[in-house]
Amino acid sequence: MKFFAHLKLTNIQWKCLPLIFVLSIFTFVCKTPDVKKTPVVEVKKPEPVEKVVEAQDPNLAFLESIEDGRELPDSDKWKVEQYDAFTEDTFPSYAPANANIDFSKVDYPLLNAAIFYVTSKERKSLGLRPFKYSEKCEQAAFGHAQDMVTYDFFSHTSTVNGKETLRDRLDLVGISDTYSAENIISSFGIQYQGGRAVFTPIQNGGPFFSYTKAGTPIPNHTYLSLAKSVVETWFNSPSHRKNILNPEFTYMGAGTYFYKDKKFYDIDKVKAVQVFTAKP
Repeated sequence: MKFFAHLKLTNIQWKCLPLIFVLSIFTFVCKTPDVKKTPVVEVKKPEPVEKVVEAQDPNLAFLESIEDGRELPDSDKWKVEQYDAFTEDTFPSYAPANANIDFSKVDYPLLNAAIFYVTSKERKSLGLRPFKYSEKCEQAAFGHAQDMVTYDFFSHTSTVNGKETLRDRLDLVGISDTYSAENIISSFGIQYQGGRAVFTPIQNGGPFFSYTKAGTPIPNHTYLSLAKSVVETWFNSPSHRKNILNPEFTYMGAGTYFYKDKKFYDIDKVKAVQVFTAKP
């Protein structure tokens, strides 16, 4: 499934080149066999996509990626213990969450927490129980977001050996035999307003995008505003909304990873992942 956001050109500046941003999001749901029931025949795993990690031993990529997925980055602004101190109602007042993101040193645990709380608030507003935080789900989500950036793919099927499916990735962090699902997205790091024409860094003579030539740079998202933008896009997609509002899912963890889109003037973007499970 792909969503396209078009930046519409005007005739005001003929030098303003057309800009078409492609925003892709996918959703995936899997269910492992109920251990209390007669086991079903295991469906053969799909073959990995043809694109592999170039000039690198696949086993090395496998081991490095597992380690990255299990070890979340350190943060001086957000610790796992703070999930017990904040709720979806109090998190928006947390000052660090309202700071603009410096993409040279992203605080991933804080951004992951922002996505978690914004998502939980959407559930609560519709009469559902908020999600319970799962560190294991966050590990699986962060590892997949990191892999998608590191190995340049965008899919629920990973190109990393041993992590091809969501089930594989959950097994690696210690979650098995549970109903689960995954949402993924690639999103802008700047606070771009859809439908507006922009001037590129080349046109501006500086490393920024703006709505007027050499004008005020479009600012980076804050941690909270980026989370709201990502969750809003998921929520407006029926299949992703279904995962977010599925009452069978009790636990959730989010993961994000920053990259520069070399296909469009190195614009700052993130790949984000949500992992949902019925048990921790």
